[in-house]
Amino acid sequence: MVALVLLLGGCASSTDYRSWERGTPVHYVKGGDTLYSIAVANDLDWRTLAKWNGISNPRHLKIGQKLRLSPPGSPSDGGGSSTSTASSSSHATPVKARAASSAEEAASTTSSTRSASSPVRWSWPLEGRILHRFSDGTPAQKGVIIGATVGRPVQAAAGGKVVYSGDGLPGYGNLVIVKHDAEWLSAYAYNQSLLVNEGDRVKSGQTIARVGPRDHRKPDEGGHLLFQIRRQGKPVDPERHLP
Repeated sequence: MVALVLLLGGCASSTDYRSWERGTPVHYVKGGDTLYSIAVANDLDWRTLAKWNGISNPRHLKIGQKLRLSPPGSPSDGGGSSTSTASSSSHATPVKARAASSAEEAASTTSSTRSASSPVRWSWPLEGRILHRFSDGTPAQKGVIIGATVGRPVQAAAGGKVVYSGDGLPGYGNLVIVKHDAEWLSAYAYNQSLLVNEGDRVKSGQTIARVGPRDHRKPDEGGHLLFQIRRQGKPVDPERHLP
């Protein structure tokens, strides 16, 4: 078996990607951002993020544009201690342990744990030794990590459309995000190089990247692949879906 982890919050604090205005978490769009990458970095469904910000086309973002990261009228709009508690639980704990802040999030979190509900036919993105599993209990761990030789091919776990290819998310290095349908995404991080671009259509098993070191300052530690499966923006245990 193979696996990998996407530590969206693992190597960098969520504050790297957020700021606060009057107690409300916001994100200012910068070069290279996509609605999908911003949503993944904040454990949100891209459709929900679009709805909160009145975005009809996810490709139409402007540098400097301010995006709210919580729903209008949520407790975070009012500031105070409740904001701090809700925010930290949303971004610093695994999906299974976090407290849902709304009925919508509760339903999403519950459904995301049902492995049998995935219509996507998943395959392993890489053969290698599993170094960390989703259930290891590490708060920032949101997937599985696979050890492999640097330069090995990383394959798409299922067919879909590349919605992000770049190095703009803190803690991920060279990252690819593939959208499989309206609900399901997969993500591949710590790559040495990326072989696909945003907008590309990929097939299951297609090489999309090359394995890189988890820390480029320590290449002697070997290669690591970070792999995530997300449903409606929430990370789920990849091993419950993979063959």
